[in-house]
Amino acid sequence: MNYRRFGSTDMKVSEIGLGGGRLGATLRRGTSAEMIKMLREAFDSGITFYDTADIYGQGKSEDLIGRALKKHRNDIVIATKTGYRLSTAAGLAAKLKPALRPFIRSFRPLRRFAATTRSSQMSQDFSAGHIRDSIEGSLRRLQTDRIDLYQLHSPCRDILRSGEVFSTLDELKSQGKIRYYGVSCLTVEDAVISLRQPGVSSVQVEINLLEREAITRLLPLSKERNVAVIARQPFASGFLTQSQAEIDSLAAVDPGLLEKKTGAAAAFRFLANKTRSMAQAAIQFILCQDGVSVVLPGTSSIQHLKENLGALTAPSLTDREMSIIDSVGEGQHAVRRA
Repeated sequence: MNYRRFGSTDMKVSEIGLGGGRLGATLRRGTSAEMIKMLREAFDSGITFYDTADIYGQGKSEDLIGRALKKHRNDIVIATKTGYRLSTAAGLAAKLKPALRPFIRSFRPLRRFAATTRSSQMSQDFSAGHIRDSIEGSLRRLQTDRIDLYQLHSPCRDILRSGEVFSTLDELKSQGKIRYYGVSCLTVEDAVISLRQPGVSSVQVEINLLEREAITRLLPLSKERNVAVIARQPFASGFLTQSQAEIDSLAAVDPGLLEKKTGAAAAFRFLANKTRSMAQAAIQFILCQDGVSVVLPGTSSIQHLKENLGALTAPSLTDREMSIIDSVGEGQHAVRRA
C-alpha cells in the first residue's frame, strides 16, 4: 500500500480507502459478521482511510466500522458525514430491512422501488442543533472520542455560500470532537465554492473515467490551496464494472442517465484484460491524477476488497491507453456540448 499526505493536515492516508456506503445497505449480501471480517482484512492489507456517514444503513455502517476497528483506532483515519435526516416512515422501514433484504435483492423491480423510496424519505438539515446531535450519535456508533474528518453531506450551494454552518464545525473542532472538517460535494462547482472556506481541509467529489470535470477544474485549485481531494465513485455507480444492483439504484433515481452512461462506459472496456480487471483499471486511472489524496471504492466483500487492492500490483495503464482515454473523453465532451 502507498500512503499520501492529506492536504495541509498532519494525516497520511492509504491511497486506496474504503467507502462504507454499502456496509449497512439494504442490498448488501454479507452478514454483519462478514462485513466486520472484511473491514479487518482491509486494515491488515494496509487500508487506513474509512469513509462513512450517519445515514448509511441508518447508522449501521458506522456501527460496523466501530466494532471492527476499535482496537486499531489510533492507526486509522475515520471520515463520516452529517446533514441528512430520515423520515419516520424510513425509520420504520429500517427496522424491517433485515427481513425484507432477501426479497429486495432477488427482484429487480423491488430493488428499483427501494432505491426510489429511500431517496424520497430523506431530507437535509444543517442546523447547529442537528449537527451537534448527529456527531454524538456518530461518536457512539464508531466507539471513539473524536472524528478525524467530519464532512457536510451534499449541502446545497446556498448553505456553502452563507458559511454559517462552518461556525458549528469550528466549535466542534475547538471541543476536540473533530480534528478536521470537509465537504462531500454534489458537484465540482460546489467543491470549488467550498475551497473558499479557510477551515475546509478536504472536498469529496465524483471522479472516474466517465466524470472527469474535477480533474481539470478542481485539482489544480485544490493543489494550490493544499486541500485534500477524496475521489468517490471510481466505478461510475457500477456502470464501468457492470454492477447491476448499483445500476438499478441509479436508474431508479435518474432513469435518463441509464442509456447515456451505459454507452459511455462501453468505450472503456478495452482497459480490461487477462491481467487487469476493469475495476483495477478504473482505480489506476484515478491514482494517476495529480492532486487526488485517496480513492474510495465501495466495498462490501473480501472478494471485492482483494480485487480493488489488486490495482496496486496489476500492470499499470500504459501511455497508449491513457492517450486513448483522453481521446474518448474529448469525444464524449463534444457530444455533451452538442
